[in-house]
Amino acid sequence: MTTAQPRTNRLRLAAVAAGAAALLLAVSAAAQTLRYEPQPSGSKVRIDGTSTLHKWTVDGPTVNGFIEADSGFPESALADPKAAAPVVQVSIPVDSLKSFDELMDQVMQDHMDMARYPRIEYRLVSLKPRSAAGAAGPLKFDATGTLTVSGTAQTVTMPVTIERVDRTAIKVAGSTPLKMTDFGVEPPAPRILGMPTIKTGNDVTISFEWLLALKQPPPAGQ
Repeated sequence: MTTAQPRTNRLRLAAVAAGAAALLLAVSAAAQTLRYEPQPSGSKVRIDGTSTLHKWTVDGPTVNGFIEADSGFPESALADPKAAAPVVQVSIPVDSLKSFDELMDQVMQDHMDMARYPRIEYRLVSLKPRSAAGAAGPLKFDATGTLTVSGTAQTVTMPVTIERVDRTAIKVAGSTPLKMTDFGVEPPAPRILGMPTIKTGNDVTISFEWLLALKQPPPAGQ
């Protein structure tokens, strides 16, 4: 056996060991990905707007979807701003949004073309920290994502807070102004017998609180 052969064998062993280590790290990272899902109660979404008759509000208790993130989230998102954003998908049924008036709800649903587009949907693209690393309490971020309303998608950036409620639950909250026409929704102008035409303002503000918990909570004491 030449002296070159032992060296070649050692290099092969080193390569195999490096590959095994990389595989173990990949498996470990995948195992650390956690999935948070909405709780039966504790979430809410609200849309505020104006009209020539009065200010108006619709709100609802349903925010569907999920968050998939590493086990250190949301604190880990402050520690490494360049880390990949968590996977966030949100879905809000249009018919879950209610006002004080059934007629107003019907007008809203018609203008949002609810029959064709029954859900408002959101997908996170990036999450930029605003709180400093090591901060406690509700952590501040700028969330950029794709918001789809009535079949029209727009990129929206909004300030949000993400707070660890306990070892198994987190709460996400945020608010942003929007324009109906940016999503192809014509501001309603309903006519009611005996009254002037009511014109709805184009500008609205959507705000939400989203309470989620681990799909599979860790055993007590961990």
